[in-house]
Amino acid sequence: MARRLDSFPANSGARYPWDEWLDGSIWELVRGADFGAKTATFRANVQVQAKKRGGRARSRALTVDGSEAVVIQFERA
Repeated sequence: MARRLDSFPANSGARYPWDEWLDGSIWELVRGADFGAKTATFRANVQVQAKKRGGRARSRALTVDGSEAVVIQFERA
């Protein structure tokens, strides 16, 4: 049943641990285990998140043990 709220609910947080993944290290992220989006969409999101943090990210799509994966690395501008 529908109900009226007194205030808009707070955002529960980011879906992915961007601050950890964009720490400058090289990360291998596997679709289905680390991210759920299509690989191309995820790579675009990596760029958006990197820009929000004052830098850019290198990324490469590849296959790891038969699964789609993305390798990323953040670089501060």
